[in-house]
Amino acid sequence: MSNHSHESALIDGLQRDLSRKTYSFVEYITHASPYIAPAYEPLWKLLLRLRQQEREHANTISRLIVALGGIPNPMIMDESAADLNYLRLEYLGQLLVRHKEQSVREFEVRVEQAAGFPEIRAILLDILSAEESQLRELRETLEQCRAAASLSEQQSLEG
Repeated sequence: MSNHSHESALIDGLQRDLSRKTYSFVEYITHASPYIAPAYEPLWKLLLRLRQQEREHANTISRLIVALGGIPNPMIMDESAADLNYLRLEYLGQLLVRHKEQSVREFEVRVEQAAGFPEIRAILLDILSAEESQLRELRETLEQCRAAASLSEQQSLEG
């Protein structure tokens, strides 16, 4: 495969990444007015912080596409078009964990695709690391919220 076809494949992959970041699942959740039980407030605060990171990643990916000679062109992702309004944040958090797991897998592929582009690969490794960190934090926060909700339920039953 020529360097030009490697570059073209990388740009195509980055365009998908840009779409996923521009129209991120986190963004949709934060606009969907979910029901937030008090025990899930920490998850909500985490999502607001992750939304900002998604926006920063989208800007970085746009710059990578331009550096490779492409034109950033995010397309709306079908998976994010689901009607999320007024669902419980606990449920949305579970969906987000699955979505973030897929995102980690996608960035692992993108890092491999960037093997011939060391500077771009280094930036993608940083984004991959951030995605893995976000996934860990989402799982931990969701678990803490579940524990707090369970404790709250027990206390209300006992009281």
